[in-house]
Amino acid sequence: MERTFSKGFAAFVLGAACAVSAVSAQTVSVDLLRHPISEKVRPLLLKAVDEIESGDHEAAIQQLHLMLAKYPDSAPYVFSLLGVAYVKTDRCETAVTSFEQAAQWLPHDPTTHYYLGLALLCSGDYDRATQEIQQALKLDPLKLDPKNPRMQQRLNELLEHKRSSISSR
Repeated sequence: MERTFSKGFAAFVLGAACAVSAVSAQTVSVDLLRHPISEKVRPLLLKAVDEIESGDHEAAIQQLHLMLAKYPDSAPYVFSLLGVAYVKTDRCETAVTSFEQAAQWLPHDPTTHYYLGLALLCSGDYDRATQEIQQALKLDPLKLDPKNPRMQQRLNELLEHKRSSISSR
């Protein structure tokens, strides 16, 4: 499976951080407004993203668990980043659990559902992965492009895999 979690998620974290700092012409998720990133938490999240991108996944996981204990309001973003780090270390089931927790905090966020779908794909749960990616497409805030090409491609691959599995029986 292609693992492009961290760079996309870094943009998500940065976008969320900026969304609560300055309102722009962009559409901002109500979930992100309900769970703002504080000035104390933002640099810690970005440090964890840097650790994940540099390959120091265990350090990121340790830091994120400490953040969760010290700053429980950071949970939506911490659980999402934990999911990324767990996928990068081939702990797919743990990643699924982390992304499920993030999705409870950010139920209307398409990125969270998409990454949950990818973690489910990593763990071999193709049916739930398909459902989560379909949910991400429904929630995609880019109403100008309701068929997000990246998400739509992943969904098409899953559906093709499912068809292949059924026909080979």
